[in-house]
Amino acid sequence: MNRSADDYIDPVEIERELTAIWATMNGQQKDGGTVTRASMSNVMIFCDGEDQALDAADRIPRLVQHHPARVLVLALIEEQAGEGVQAWVTSHCRRTGDGQQLCAEHIELRFGVGSAARAASIVRSLLISDLPCALWWLSPRPPALTGAVFDAFAPMANQIIYDSIGWADPPSGVLAMVRWSKNNRTVIFNLAWRRLKPWRRMLSQSLDPSTLPGALQRIDAIALHHGPHALPLAWLLLGWLASRLGWQPKQGVAEAGSQLNWRFESPNGPVRITMQRRDDGPPNIDWMRISWRAGDAQPAGYAEYRHEGHHIRHIPSDDSVRPSSTPAVEQRLEQMVAAQLAHRAGDRLFTESIAFSEAMAKVVKGETVAAKKEPDERG
Repeated sequence: MNRSADDYIDPVEIERELTAIWATMNGQQKDGGTVTRASMSNVMIFCDGEDQALDAADRIPRLVQHHPARVLVLALIEEQAGEGVQAWVTSHCRRTGDGQQLCAEHIELRFGVGSAARAASIVRSLLISDLPCALWWLSPRPPALTGAVFDAFAPMANQIIYDSIGWADPPSGVLAMVRWSKNNRTVIFNLAWRRLKPWRRMLSQSLDPSTLPGALQRIDAIALHHGPHALPLAWLLLGWLASRLGWQPKQGVAEAGSQLNWRFESPNGPVRITMQRRDDGPPNIDWMRISWRAGDAQPAGYAEYRHEGHHIRHIPSDDSVRPSSTPAVEQRLEQMVAAQLAHRAGDRLFTESIAFSEAMAKVVKGETVAAKKEPDERG
């Protein structure tokens, strides 16, 4: 969706341009048909640069197909001088099964760093006031590390959706987002959590007490291999396990190179965790082994998991347990965002998991990990 300089308008003309677009579309309808403006929410999409703004424009038709919205693309153009803000307006339409035409509005604002506050003021005037507002942070920079730019738009959002895949400094990004969320009531959501759904399903099924009685309580070691830029993904998965099983972080060591070692304390003893990063390849969790000690009348054992193609495969150590697999098909970003927009209240499991991600990030950054205090039984 290439545009020339002549396609941009002054922001004061946005509403007039929208009115003209709707009038034109209604005028093209036959037999008295009308076009329905469809909006379930306001969605702001923050982009870094021209290429990312064009990428967002390509994703919007699929986004509004799943979740109709008024979409405002916030394109930060570093080389744009002064305090000027440029605008561009269009619409995206589709026909329903009964022939009705549903259309969603797409407004783009281009601005430089010094114009973020003015752009935010314009956005505020364009939001549909009785609908919720989400901020999809498409930029590869962690939102809370962009300073005034993020601060200009975040207060308008009920939910902030971001993706940790591709962060240049994952530990700093994780710490910044967790700390920001502690000081703000806005719901935050990392799309990496949705990517973990097949992993969480597989672990829940393969380690179910009906299949392996007591194995979850006897876990004493986990080894995990992941690709580049997938560290927050791995932390979220381990954080989910730890929060579900009542583990507490006790010690972490960042080895030279690409290995991280951890010690957690479970209600039944220590748990050793080793994480190894590959230098190349996709940003996935590739391999995982969960081992457990012997218990009363129960042998020691392990379960191995491999991400192979579009499946996650489970290879048990016990020959009496059948191997299994679950699909792990990568969704488009806009599909994941559309699905998340329906969950405005946040995800309790995700919130609990990022608390453990914070503890792991502190070790990598050389900060002290403080173990959570047990509740005082005296009340």
